Amino acid sequence: MAALSPPSAQAPASRESNTLSVAEAVALYATGEFDAAVQRLDTRNLLVRQFTRALDTWIAEGNAGSLPRRKRIAAAFALDAGWHATRGFPNLTRSNFDPWGRVTPSDVEKWRLNSHWSNPIVALWAVEQLPITQPQAVDRFIALAAVGYAEDGHAWNRLQHAVLPRVRRLFSDEPRFRMADALARTNADLGPLRYHSNVAALRDEPQPGATGKMARAITTFMPLLDEPTLSGEVELRIGYLELRRRQWAASIHRFDAARLKATEPVLRATADYFAGWVHEQLAQPEMAVSAYRRAHAITPMMRNLTTRLSALLFLRGERNDAYALLDPALNLRPVPTDLLLVFERADARLVPEWMASIRKALR
Repeated sequence: MAALSPPSAQAPASRESNTLSVAEAVALYATGEFDAAVQRLDTRNLLVRQFTRALDTWIAEGNAGSLPRRKRIAAAFALDAGWHATRGFPNLTRSNFDPWGRVTPSDVEKWRLNSHWSNPIVALWAVEQLPITQPQAVDRFIALAAVGYAEDGHAWNRLQHAVLPRVRRLFSDEPRFRMADALARTNADLGPLRYHSNVAALRDEPQPGATGKMARAITTFMPLLDEPTLSGEVELRIGYLELRRRQWAASIHRFDAARLKATEPVLRATADYFAGWVHEQLAQPEMAVSAYRRAHAITPMMRNLTTRLSALLFLRGERNDAYALLDPALNLRPVPTDLLLVFERADARLVPEWMASIRKALR
């Protein structure tokens, strides 16, 4: 895709020489300077509606022939800049995080771009820039990244009722949108697996009244087992639901299947991590160690995994091995995420890959 011209001399001045306004940043993004554009965008106190309105203005400044290209560039930039601004979960706390999306229009005006509150607004705005018919290859990646970005903000209701209907009309054959629809419906029903800071890594007891909901969720995921590209992840998600229902044998069966079917190494590691946890509940420490070791071989720096494996090794007297595994994971900076969070974030784990594909197509 041809690059657009750089920002004009009349572009609004930034507050600091090293930062860019939205108009300046998207114009720079259009030239292929992707990292510089998203890193230099001034997101301090930048409200999400100010952000999208500035992008609307930038799109409208082009001529009719350039409109489709400008819309795609603006959509890609919105997702790229929003993703960059929200890395590190700066505002994901119980007091200000509503995964069900119960908001009023006035609330939207108050959200900042660097808050996860903004994710579904940016995601929906991005997919609204896509053509109604005859999408290009880059449009698929924009749609995928938008869905993952919305999931990263736990915007399940708005994902199901606003974002997915549009992208599924364009890409009815995309398996990941079928998965996203199942995730949106089941998470809206069950609630999030946990908040970022105040729920234990695994729930060993179902929440009151959730058992029936988990059975319905399993039923929702079952048809996706027939899709080869999804079957490994589906086995993993059904297995986790069985774990939460304390159906230990059924969960182990699913985790074993996930390990065989999953093509992503991190999903295989997650299956073994969950399997190890179940073996611990069944007082089977040797089997737990075996499962944790398989997971650790794939993801050696995941703290929750390494901590559980080290504890079991310590208890059976292998203290040197326990410390040798634990020290690197505890001392690693920046602090790595954990496997449950990777699992919970769903398609968000794939957003960097999709953004890289978008950038390649835009070049």
